Amino acid sequence: MSQLALPFNLIEKPKYKEYVKQHWNVTFARQKKVSVCAKRIMARVLTQIKDNDLILSPFYIIQASDVISNRQDAKSAYKEIKKSLLELVGQIWNFEDPIENVFVPRALIDTSKTKADDGFETSYKKGLITIVLNKALTPYFIALAHYSIYEANEDYMGFNSWYSMRMFELLAAFKDTGVWIVPIDEYRELMDCKDKYPNVPMLLDRTLREPLTELIGTLYEFTYEPIFEERKEKGRPGIIAVKFNLKSAQPKAIPEEWYQYSDEHKKVLLKLKNFKVSEPNITRYAKAIGITKAKKILKGWEEKERSNRKIDNKEKYCNAVWVRSGKAAINKIANTPLFVRIKITNTPLFYLLS
Repeated sequence: MSQLALPFNLIEKPKYKEYVKQHWNVTFARQKKVSVCAKRIMARVLTQIKDNDLILSPFYIIQASDVISNRQDAKSAYKEIKKSLLELVGQIWNFEDPIENVFVPRALIDTSKTKADDGFETSYKKGLITIVLNKALTPYFIALAHYSIYEANEDYMGFNSWYSMRMFELLAAFKDTGVWIVPIDEYRELMDCKDKYPNVPMLLDRTLREPLTELIGTLYEFTYEPIFEERKEKGRPGIIAVKFNLKSAQPKAIPEEWYQYSDEHKKVLLKLKNFKVSEPNITRYAKAIGITKAKKILKGWEEKERSNRKIDNKEKYCNAVWVRSGKAAINKIANTPLFVRIKITNTPLFYLLS
């Protein structure tokens, strides 16, 4: 059986970064489930986009041997890559902000270019995959202000399940806090299961069985727990959300992009630090508390400082208040049927409580 040979017509081998950096909205776009090979192809494309690029390259070239098993023969490799390219060409990423009633569909791949007219085209030939990205996606990969990063490492490229790859990407967006609480309806869409598995326990079993195994030992090994609705009447309560906990997550310094989002956000963060709230506590609870509540807490502390009841030990007192407020906010979010959504388009930092 002949092995898939490496192409010899490459002037220079593709250079891949060790991570994918993309707009927050791309991570949380509604993506259609595709083959693992198709996901690997896109990862190899995105790892060729440099942080200092000003525009997308006209095209990106990938060696087939970088996305498929080197044990495959040329015929089976051709068949798998053909299937994957057709999947990617049919991909429409849906960028949605339900609060602002905005819905923007974007095709992922540009198939309008031809070798005859442009000198390149989306294609597969003799072990080389050429991908032309839709230029309308430029703002989602170039000069990013609000972004998430996931490692396109051996773990990610070695997964055998689309669900594992998708969970890896999603959980990477919460590595600063180690906690992701997501409404069931939103989870269905993120995992391309809007019309599948009406039984929620079955939904969770089918979508998490492989990730729970494949992510063991990775940066995003996780546990999860269903969150049930509060019911006063008799009967089994329904699952309204899922809480994911990263096993190895340790909240660290406040991400730099949090300061850059707006002057208002920067002011709140600096004030919290001035009142000796630790950065791990800020990163852990800021998203749940929200900017309105955070400003209210700060106002209370400022009033204390202007009164005869000044705060004796800011580090002890303010951290205790902040943590208590954060835990209460998480419980409130988790137990309300009208589940609070992240306003992804406008802020990666705070949940907006309605």
